[in-house]
Amino acid sequence: MKIFLLGKRSSVTNWLGEAAAAFVADGHEVRVGIVRDPRLHPGLQRALAQPIATRIARRIAAFAPDLVLAVGGFHVPLEVLERIAALAARPPIVGWVGDAFDADAAGVAGRYDLVAYTDTGLIKRHEALGFPSRTGFAPHAVDPHARVASAERSGRMVFVATPTPARRAIVDGITSPLALFGQGWRDNGVHDVDARRLPPGALLGVYARHLASLNIRNEFNVLAGLNQRNFQPYLVATPLVTDDQPDLSLCFEPGREALVWRNIEELTELYARLQREPEEAAAVGARGQQRVLADHTYGQRLAALLELL
Repeated sequence: MKIFLLGKRSSVTNWLGEAAAAFVADGHEVRVGIVRDPRLHPGLQRALAQPIATRIARRIAAFAPDLVLAVGGFHVPLEVLERIAALAARPPIVGWVGDAFDADAAGVAGRYDLVAYTDTGLIKRHEALGFPSRTGFAPHAVDPHARVASAERSGRMVFVATPTPARRAIVDGITSPLALFGQGWRDNGVHDVDARRLPPGALLGVYARHLASLNIRNEFNVLAGLNQRNFQPYLVATPLVTDDQPDLSLCFEPGREALVWRNIEELTELYARLQREPEEAAAVGARGQQRVLADHTYGQRLAALLELL
């Protein structure tokens, strides 16, 4: 299959790059069009919208893909989508969206044949705002080809994320040391902090060296769903210790394939239990790995998107 991907360069989660690598490894022919570069000043980015739209439309016309898939679909400039939509015999255009939005996304949403959301709460918002395009549920996914060698695990839980007020409050309430990775984290005298942005190739190795992976939702982007950090640790069989999100049971069996907490007391107890019983952590990690490889790969997401169309 020929797939043309749209997305932004150098995102924190590397969603575009990960999807491209997975589709190529699955045997698809892939081209990538960069529609947004966070290194550029927003004014310059807006000034370049029309030239970028022209260039991408020409590349799509020459490539003649079977599908245009916009990863982080509401970050794509309207000008780009309008040019693609105007192409003769154009392919289907799908937006894959994982962040919260409001009514000003209506114009972009209306240019897609399908908007697929990683979060059922975003589907409800799409419908409540009266966006005209079809919609559906497509959670985040993993690239099953992106694995690393096994490593000796420390007895610490790791959290790889950008800090937000809600995340800081939870982390500051954890008294057993964590390993924290991400720009913006501060040393509070308890946790080991690596305040840098991990390069994409280092992420799985970090997960593989730790007892478990903590996840705390980003309160600015997530309504009911899961982010990539709910899935990626399982590529190296690192168990997930996550807050209780409504969509969790749609993707994992809580308590068996993912460990769930609802408050700091439950999180503290879970962490202590895994440190006492690392064999439980290993068992959850193994079951979670089996689940993501069975149900949550990019290949399966692509098949689901095509079915939704």
